[in-house]
Amino acid sequence: MKELTNETIRYALRNFGKGGEEISHAMLFEAFGLTEEGDKARLRNRINDMARMGEVVKVRPGVYTYNFGYRPRENRSLPAIWRFVRKAKPGWCLKECALMVRVDYTRVLRYAAWLEEQGYIQRIGRNGKNAITYRGTSKADMTPETPYPPYKETDPFQKERTAAATITRLMLCTDPRSPRTAAAIMEACNVLQARFSRPMNENNEITEE
Repeated sequence: MKELTNETIRYALRNFGKGGEEISHAMLFEAFGLTEEGDKARLRNRINDMARMGEVVKVRPGVYTYNFGYRPRENRSLPAIWRFVRKAKPGWCLKECALMVRVDYTRVLRYAAWLEEQGYIQRIGRNGKNAITYRGTSKADMTPETPYPPYKETDPFQKERTAAATITRLMLCTDPRSPRTAAAIMEACNVLQARFSRPMNENNEITEE
């Protein structure tokens, strides 16, 4: 049985739910290799929690779709930071922002680095304490809605997990004898073969023989 964590469940949901596909408890039980009722109940409880938070949408009992617009809890402070960025006078620093919006400094630092990279803020100098100061740009002025950094997949096998999930979904929910289904299964198999038919080093990078 695979480890049941919010992250592994999220990976499975995002993989099964691509393109608005429906995801059932049965599909997840199969994907995680769950056979004991206790383990199945744990998974159902996790899915119910995600539904309450808006990460998944319940279609009918035991069937859901994944909300790809959902932002994990750590991103929920970003609207407050963004409001500060747009309203603050030029010359603010990251420590001031963190104190004003009551958000952890590290989180402000990460978000500010992305905003600067995207052209929403720019550096204008340093203050009396030698801290870098910023100002919002015209791009920020024209963007009332909070811009979010893209969701980053940290799993080096994400593409392969997606292919495996696709095969499972097609085998469980469609007719494998259909030429269209067979072609999609073969395409997913090719993804797996391309990764695992060649040797990899300790960093999960393909190496040449």
